[in-house]
Amino acid sequence: MDINKEDPQIEKKAKAIVFALMFANFFRNLGLSIIEIGLPDFVLSLSGSLTSYGIIIGVFSITQAIFQFPISAASDKVGRKLLVIIGTIVYIIGTFLCYFSQNIIQLILFRAIQGAGAYSSILQAMVGDHYRKQHGKGMAFFSFSMTLGFFGGVIIGGYISNYLGFRMIFLISTLLGIFSLLMIIFFVKEKKKYQDNLNHNENGEIIVERIKKLELKVLVKDKYFNIIVILNALRWGLFSGVYIYFIWLLQIHFELNQLETTFLLTILTIVFICSVISGGYLSDRYGAKKILLYSQTLLILMGLFIFFSTDLLMFIIAGFFIGIGFGMFQTSGYAILSKHIDENHHELKGSAFGFNNTLGFIFGAFGPILICSLGEVSTFLPYYLVSFVVIFTLLITIRFIKEQKISTLPIKNI
Repeated sequence: MDINKEDPQIEKKAKAIVFALMFANFFRNLGLSIIEIGLPDFVLSLSGSLTSYGIIIGVFSITQAIFQFPISAASDKVGRKLLVIIGTIVYIIGTFLCYFSQNIIQLILFRAIQGAGAYSSILQAMVGDHYRKQHGKGMAFFSFSMTLGFFGGVIIGGYISNYLGFRMIFLISTLLGIFSLLMIIFFVKEKKKYQDNLNHNENGEIIVERIKKLELKVLVKDKYFNIIVILNALRWGLFSGVYIYFIWLLQIHFELNQLETTFLLTILTIVFICSVISGGYLSDRYGAKKILLYSQTLLILMGLFIFFSTDLLMFIIAGFFIGIGFGMFQTSGYAILSKHIDENHHELKGSAFGFNNTLGFIFGAFGPILICSLGEVSTFLPYYLVSFVVIFTLLITIRFIKEQKISTLPIKNI
């Protein structure tokens, strides 16, 4: 069910499904970030330490990474909607169990169950199914719902834990997970399998099933795919670390209170979301590679500019431009990935996105650890790391990434 301008009815139905997916993704990420903003106080209430807090954060990302690819690969075989529902139920169970945690060991175990309910790659693939001719636009919608939910939870999470108690963050997150599940069950319809027309060759052999047995090998051998995945993973790790560290600097280094920090994060959220949306449309109009290069250049300059940002105002301005850079980097990187997958590995779309997100989750788990460790050595050292790593991604982009314009030609068959 592609977006087809010649059939308004099909376009309308596809858009309705995509918006349902966006709402489901929004509620899920809202619940995730609400947990993260209130988690430190909850850990302390269980007599936990900074080390145990790091383990609790890490174990979620680790199990999320472990289950991301198998679940996504399975979605290519048994259907995306079914796996999304199963993953959401697992996440809801883990979140609800966290509400009853009585010690750190229990909380670590239940957080691991939470992470096992990973389905973001499947949602990403489902959005891509309905925007096969406008990858930048489709990935912009996906990134928008994910970002809005994430930062929305950050903004309200502190208030929830402060006024309703530490445990309530898990109960409210459980309810948000249920809302996400209901959106998927009642409003998302499974697109007709792409494999239907590719099931058998002239000898009656099941082509797609034979291909799927070698899916991981096929993806690993695709050099261009691996380069895009590495670029996205590096961006993922840097952003997750810089985001956490930015909040820490505002509250500890510049001594802002919770309300002041929340106000700045609200503005940053708006700026970041706008950059995510504009990055998608600009990628479709001018080419994803060009937008990716612009975003990388902006990140490099702002990372170096931080050296001169000794006062709060300059630091905040630099932080906002860094947010713009990461937002456009995110959407343009996804657009390049989505287009390449659609043209070369359409029957493995769920597996491909799962591979990308698995590596991203791994980098995202260790990004905050590395960034915060460097921050203990020197306050602004992490931003120099950002500049040097992004310089590396810039060189990779110039050397290997091809400029791809949106094509109206049909996707070539296998």
